[in-house]
Amino acid sequence: MGEQEDGACEAVVVHGIKLAALQPLLPDEDRSQVEAERFRVLGDPTRLRILSALSLAELCVCDLSGLLGITQTATSQHLKILRASGMVRYRKQGRMAIYRLADPTLTALLARMRTAPREEGLNHERRSV
Repeated sequence: MGEQEDGACEAVVVHGIKLAALQPLLPDEDRSQVEAERFRVLGDPTRLRILSALSLAELCVCDLSGLLGITQTATSQHLKILRASGMVRYRKQGRMAIYRLADPTLTALLARMRTAPREEGLNHERRSV
């Protein structure tokens, strides 16, 4: 019992004990749907930059717009999506809304992204494949 040439297993379940131990550790369908949505939200480069900025400091829409070089309208639209996904929160300071990250796990992930070594092969050549 091994793998076929196309990589498919010949047997239906080879490692039943291992699978039984892993099964309770996997997220259920509902949790997987929620997490997939989070990753979809994170998949937008502008939203990822907004989150990265907010992982460094609390900022208002004006500051985020200036920092990222995009309009306040575009910034607000991205923040609306990030709020709906539960990734950011805001507090009112007078008439201004000051945004911050809502999830400490996200803060740690973004910090790791900043400090992780950059992969040299991630360029236009890879995108065109």
